[in-house]
Amino acid sequence: MRKIDSGEIPKRYLYCHHGKCPHRAKCLRYQAALAMPKELLPVYETVNPHHIAGNEDNCTFFKTYATLRFATGMDHLLDHIPHKVATAIKKDIYALMGRSMYYRVCSRERTLHPAEQNQIAAIFRKHGIKAVPEFDVYVEKYDWK
Repeated sequence: MRKIDSGEIPKRYLYCHHGKCPHRAKCLRYQAALAMPKELLPVYETVNPHHIAGNEDNCTFFKTYATLRFATGMDHLLDHIPHKVATAIKKDIYALMGRSMYYRVCSRERTLHPAEQNQIAAIFRKHGIKAVPEFDVYVEKYDWK
């Protein structure tokens, strides 16, 4: 497991300090609390451990401590698709995420969550393209949302 860099933790992230939780080794909120930049955060939000105590197996705040494969860049996404179909796919992708977000992904300013990648793959299938869409760059990172 890649160690959390304190600089990648969002400013308003909800931490957890429930040190007796049996799931703390697998919880992103707890691991983020261990990596928290203490000198930079005089105030922060945390889950009340008393709220969770006794109900750890059903914690609604639990986030899996694992990286996901995010994607970015779509320079060659439609290269091997017939023009008419590629135009229809691009139109559906615009409808899914809007032009602004589309161009932010193309310019690699924004990454696509695996669920968003699956939505784009579904658009390809809808138009009869069996190949899985290939993005320009893949990045392993934590899902902070």
